[in-house]
Amino acid sequence: MPSSEFNGTELPIPPDGLTVASLISAKGAQLRFWIIQANEAAEKKVLKLSGTVDQQRTKLAEYYNFDLTVIPRAYEATAPTIDESIRDRQWADFVKLGAEWKSTLAAGGVFNLLTTPSEKLFLFFRQNQTPFNTAHPADNDLSPSSSAVNSTSHNNNINIPHENARHAAALLDDLSRDIEGLSRCEGLRDIIQQVESGEVARIRERYGPSDGRRGTADPSWSKYKNIVSKRERLYRILSEDFKGDKDRFFSFFTVPQMPKKRKRMVEDEDRLRSFRKIVDTREKPEFKTVLNQTKN
Repeated sequence: MPSSEFNGTELPIPPDGLTVASLISAKGAQLRFWIIQANEAAEKKVLKLSGTVDQQRTKLAEYYNFDLTVIPRAYEATAPTIDESIRDRQWADFVKLGAEWKSTLAAGGVFNLLTTPSEKLFLFFRQNQTPFNTAHPADNDLSPSSSAVNSTSHNNNINIPHENARHAAALLDDLSRDIEGLSRCEGLRDIIQQVESGEVARIRERYGPSDGRRGTADPSWSKYKNIVSKRERLYRILSEDFKGDKDRFFSFFTVPQMPKKRKRMVEDEDRLRSFRKIVDTREKPEFKTVLNQTKN
């Protein structure tokens, strides 16, 4: 059953791809990504990234009310849809390719990729057409020399340079760790400090697109860019709407304390509004209206 810290009458909706079966078989990187997605959807830190793989799996199961001891019969009796089957195979192939890449680089080898995904298919048809073309040379549009050239060119592999490959291997691990570091901080004050320390800018500069050009970012950037951009947008609210006045900024986004007895005083940080809600409502007319009223 969900923990009391996830209070609410309605159970949270799992992200795409998260099922009892997929949760049971998921590894560390996928579990951490689901935890980040859960926190993003809840607009607060409902799950922590710390703990072992089994502990992370248990947290997710409790949060989404999954029973990991029994796989629902629907998973056993119902065949996956075409889209689900394709997505599952693509994900499995991607994970396998990533593991092969990292193990090759760790061993000091060079990771090879075919120039296009259709190379094997091209070679298959070419090999099967050879007897026919040999028997009917007049019908063949390619000269022997051009055939040899084309066959050679289509068999070329792309070798990833050794030093570039090592750099890529480091990026695969570093980006995940850096994003986890950002996600651990959910409080308004901590996020402002992250931006001012240069941590957010460093992550964008290292993994994001060069000078805003498409296709130049790290392959995993599209998955994590919103985590970085929301922190940048929050800081723009401080610098542009509040002219850098932190006292006024934090006062404006503090939730008024309810006049009722409590066993302990609520910390100021606990009463600050969710930074995601702040970022998402900035463009609404009501935000500008209330902001202008506080200036008077």
